[in-house]
Amino acid sequence: MPGVRGNSFATINRWLGQNLSVEDYRELISSMRPPVTRILTKPEGWSWYPLEYLSEILLSLKDSKNLRNGETLDQLGRFLADEDMGGAPKTTTSFMPMPRVLPRVPFLWSRSMDCGDFNILLVSESENKASICLSGYDGGPMHCALIRAWLERTFELMSGGKVSVEETSCRYANGGNACHWEVSWE
Repeated sequence: MPGVRGNSFATINRWLGQNLSVEDYRELISSMRPPVTRILTKPEGWSWYPLEYLSEILLSLKDSKNLRNGETLDQLGRFLADEDMGGAPKTTTSFMPMPRVLPRVPFLWSRSMDCGDFNILLVSESENKASICLSGYDGGPMHCALIRAWLERTFELMSGGKVSVEETSCRYANGGNACHWEVSWE
């Protein structure tokens, strides 16, 4: 069963606490099934939990009247990257050229997710662009928005530069086995 590490749920819970009033937080939590609420509010950091729990949280966020849908997943994805990179990996790899940063994505991904494989398809140093894909991940289209923001912020933190990540093909919208993103940097 594909899983998400508990520390990701703890980070999401912190983000919710910073972005919602107490009443809105309670309303959001009450919209979820009890096991999802329990994992969100009291996760064990290094335990693995079902990917469907993350999907349910994202759906609850989408349906929440107190969050701006267009920006919510972007803000949350960036917050997850900030928290993920807040420790040793950032300090040991910060300000590396993007062609050296890109191959580290599979390792960074595997620290929080035990499903999905990132592959670097193409790196063009002369054009400052790369193409990457994620296969074997069954999260859904809202996950793609979260992942895009996580990738962009992770690359910014590691390279120290301005990075843009755009999804070029979504398996949920277009079919296929993988989601593809184009990464560009200055």
